[in-house]
Parts: sequence; C-alpha cells; structure tokens
Amino acid sequence: MKRILLVDDIEENLYMLQSLFSATGYSVYRAADGKEALGLVRDVHPDIIVSDILMPVMDGFSFCRELKKDKTMKDIPFIFYTATYTDRQDEKLALSLGADRFLIKPTDPDRLLQIVEEVMEEHEEGREVTPKGQTPEREYLKVYNATLVRKLEDKLEELKRTNQALAGEVLVRKRAEESSEASAREKYVLLKEVYHRTKNNMQVIIGLLDLQSRKTQNDETLQVLRDMSSRIYSMSLVHDLLYRSQNLAEIKLNTYLSKLAESLIAIYENEKMEIDLKVDAVTVPINLQFAVPLGLVINEIISNSLKHAFPNQSHGTIRIEANGFGKNGIDLTISDDGIGLPDNIDMDHQDTLGMRLIKEVVEDQLLGDVDFTCDKGLCYTISIPSVSLED
Repeated sequence: MKRILLVDDIEENLYMLQSLFSATGYSVYRAADGKEALGLVRDVHPDIIVSDILMPVMDGFSFCRELKKDKTMKDIPFIFYTATYTDRQDEKLALSLGADRFLIKPTDPDRLLQIVEEVMEEHEEGREVTPKGQTPEREYLKVYNATLVRKLEDKLEELKRTNQALAGEVLVRKRAEESSEASAREKYVLLKEVYHRTKNNMQVIIGLLDLQSRKTQNDETLQVLRDMSSRIYSMSLVHDLLYRSQNLAEIKLNTYLSKLAESLIAIYENEKMEIDLKVDAVTVPINLQFAVPLGLVINEIISNSLKHAFPNQSHGTIRIEANGFGKNGIDLTISDDGIGLPDNIDMDHQDTLGMRLIKEVVEDQLLGDVDFTCDKGLCYTISIPSVSLED
C-alpha cells in the first residue's frame, strides 16, 4: 500500500485530504507543521508528501529545505498545496527547493489524485526534480525573507480593504438608524466589532513576525522583524483601547502613552538592563486619527532609546511628559539619561527610516514641529497645535 504524508495546520483540510486518499487505497499519515512532519518522515518514510506552506513552528518552505538536505529523505516526491502563497515568486521559491509540483487550493480532487500519481511515476522512472545542489543559506534567506515581507504586505492590504468595508458598513447603518435608540445600540456593537477585528488582525500579523523571528539567525533580519512588530503593535494598541473605552470614539492620552511605553520596554528590556519609566501626561482625549500617527512617533523614539541609549549599563530612565498649550495643542517631551549622541552625528540630517518617519509624521500628518537636544542623554521635543484632527 502506498504511503502518503499530509502536512497542514488546519484540521478540516487534513480531514478532507485524508478522506480522499484513504478512499483510493493510500495509507495516510498526518502532521500539523513541518517539525512534526520531519519526525514522521524518518519513522514511516512515505512514498510522497503533500504539504501546506503557511504553518506554525516550521512552515512548508523550511520543511522542504530541511527534507532535501537529508540524503535519506531528499528523493521523496514533494508537492506544495497552498491557498496563501499563490504568487509566481512563491512558486519559483518552492520549485527551487526541490518540490515536484506547486498547486493552488482548491484543486479538483480527481485532478489532485492524478497529479500525485504522475509525480510518483516520474520518481519511479528516475525523473526527480530535486536540485543537484542546495541553494546557499544566505541566498535562500534573502529570497525567503523577501517572500515573507511580500506576504505581510498583502495581508496588510487585505486588512486595509476589510477595515474600509467594515467602516462603510458601520456608516451606512449609522445613517439609516441614527434617529432611534436601536440605531445607537447597533452603532456601539458594530464599532466594537471593527476595533476588535482590526486589533485581532494586527495581532495575527505580529504573531507571524514573531514566528519568523524565532527561526532567523540573522541579527539584522531579526531587528527588522522586531521593529516592524513594534510599529504594528503601536497601531493595534489604539484599537484595543478604543474597544475598551466608554464611548468608542476617544482614548486618554496619558493611558495610551503609558501602555505603549511599557509594552516597548517589555520587548527590548533584558535581564542585564533595567529601565525606569516616568510618564507625566495631561488627561486629554485623543481620537483614532491622532493616536495612530502619534503612536508611530513614540514607538520610534522609545525603541531607539532602548536599542542605543544604554549600552553596557544596568539601569536607565526614560521620561515622557505631555502638557497642554493654547486651546487644543500639546507639548511632548521624550527623553532618556543614556549616552547621548556621538559628536559626529547630526540629527537634523539623519536619513534612517526611523528618523524620516518621526519627522514626516510629526510635520506632515500631525502638523507639528520636532526638535532634538543632547545633554545627559537624548531629548525630543514635539509641539502639536491641535489634537482634534479631522477624518
């Protein structure tokens, strides 16, 4: 009896595939991720493998690469069967790893069975497609990380479209029923759902980044993933606080600054360094349009301090102060007591992504000004004329 290994983290998918292949005489083995699958391969040595790509612990790309590295397993026929990685670049990477076929879900069951039989016949006749040599690790990581980033960008675009659709639905229902008590209740429920779904979707993306960071050995790549995760978290926190607020339209500035800074410290702090956080902020309400760009700015500033301000130090302090001025304006001061900047660094002409983001968001989106001083650490002073930004 022919042995087939099915690898997928979704139970429903495994059940349907198992039913299909069992009914046609295969002895079916199942695994929920690449790591579990590698162990099964060594035990049962299947005649063919059909694997998903997007999975926890070890994804399909990593599973296939590890499989093809092993002389005892590299000749086992391998088929990718995916609903998430569907671009031409994804297929190119899959085939370069030694996969025999790259199939998009759903494929007609009869066609899937036919392809599995074709691939097994090819191997029996000695027409394997496994590359003669492995792709160098550095080149593989470059392509693999590019594939991951592209997929995350697709997810963010999908999230944007979903949020726009949900926001449109909320608006339509609000206008249709705003004169009644029932309309008010509907608006409340729908808005909570929008914030809840948005936060959950962003948490999924953060989870994907975390999974990837655990598998990469490249420090530069690890830092990029960590920075991207903290930026997305700053936006996710806004939706979480709005979801928990009383009127769903605004959150308190002091609460948002404290929670964001505490979370960043938890990410970057380690057992060799202890950071004290001092937050003194006015209790003013801020809305979604103001909180998201402000959060990105605060994220960049505090992240930079945590990464660079306290080398070889066991203790440090980060301070955040927010005071009102004029009718609706605020002055923000974010400072640390770290090592400050080297004499040859000109903050006004720094062109890193973080510095460009700080300047452009403050000046173009928040319509404010940002200044830098370096005296016993680094201090950012941000003046924003109004916290009541329009949609």
